[in-house]
Amino acid sequence: MRIQKPLNIKKQKLILLLIVFFNFFNISIKSQTAEENTLAGIDLIYHLKFDSAESKFREIINSDRRNPAGYFFLAMIDWWKINLNKENESLDQIFFGKVDKVIEVADEMLDKNENDDNAMFYKGGALGYRGLVKGLRESWLKAAEDGREAINLLQRANEINMNNKDVLFGVGLYNYFAEYIPETYPVVKPLMLIFPKGDKVKGLSQIKETLNGSKYAKTEAKYVLAYLNVIYEKNYIEAETYSKSLTEEFPENPVFQKYLGNSYVGQGKWTEALSVWKSIIEKTDSSKPGYSSVFLKRESNYYTALCFLKLNRIIEAEPYVEKALEITQKIDTENDDAYTSYIYLISGMLNDVKGNKSTAVNFYDKVLSMKNYQNSHQEAERFKKDGYKQF
Repeated sequence: MRIQKPLNIKKQKLILLLIVFFNFFNISIKSQTAEENTLAGIDLIYHLKFDSAESKFREIINSDRRNPAGYFFLAMIDWWKINLNKENESLDQIFFGKVDKVIEVADEMLDKNENDDNAMFYKGGALGYRGLVKGLRESWLKAAEDGREAINLLQRANEINMNNKDVLFGVGLYNYFAEYIPETYPVVKPLMLIFPKGDKVKGLSQIKETLNGSKYAKTEAKYVLAYLNVIYEKNYIEAETYSKSLTEEFPENPVFQKYLGNSYVGQGKWTEALSVWKSIIEKTDSSKPGYSSVFLKRESNYYTALCFLKLNRIIEAEPYVEKALEITQKIDTENDDAYTSYIYLISGMLNDVKGNKSTAVNFYDKVLSMKNYQNSHQEAERFKKDGYKQF
């Protein structure tokens, strides 16, 4: 019987090194593939190719069921479906169920290592988006509870790993809204006493920093900056920069396209705005994926009419005013939202131009009977007294 000689020490070390190398190489390949799938899946979400994005994230989950990343981005698919049609609450419970799974997997990681900043990031992000949806539904207390836990996790993760720009995005978002929300929504102000103080300027700076160093949040940061600059900061020039870049990269995404149209309107670039809003109408009329919301259809008809009016193309404005009015009368049962007010105002303006003064006054009175949205009452009173004058 032949006895095999034991390996000498050098050979043993060499084999051990090879085993370690190949194991590390395999882990690196898996990690690289997961990251590539994650980035590809995120892009597919913004392109509204939700089924393809889901396949990417399922691959990540199947390769490592203990990693919360795949579960988190699966939930983000449903968040974007909600974001495309915020008035539709049918996806809320599906989304909440997926958030619960992210939390479960992240908690298992934190049980093993309470300082795992990766687990904190995904759990905090999932809670933050769940709080956002609860806020959309005006469930303020539950939104506040999620928000408080989310920011605590994200701040801890940021302290542990200050180089993680994806975490910084969440912290920046919190800093901005923690100052803005109490100023704008008095009903929420008492709830904010339990939160760390916010800082809008710092928050904006942190979100911008995300653009240059994050792995996964670059596009979301650009989208948030377009949104903040259109809706809150009224910095339409900066909003145009972000929304134009997003629309060029993701031309089938109505949210990005809408903010581009808003940024043009805010600057008085009526010709450019008209082109964008008419393009949105064409897509809503053809039921293109992502463009099915009746609220988007109403909004795009309103802005198209406004652009035509501002360009002194009155006859062309009329069918869009009528369409916007028809839609708002169907969907606005309480007869008290901002777009209804604006549509009544623009209907009065159109009738003023056509010489139908009594009809115009009737629309202005409708505006005055509603809440004051921005300067809607001031405009209605001015037009009621002096009439709307063409330039």
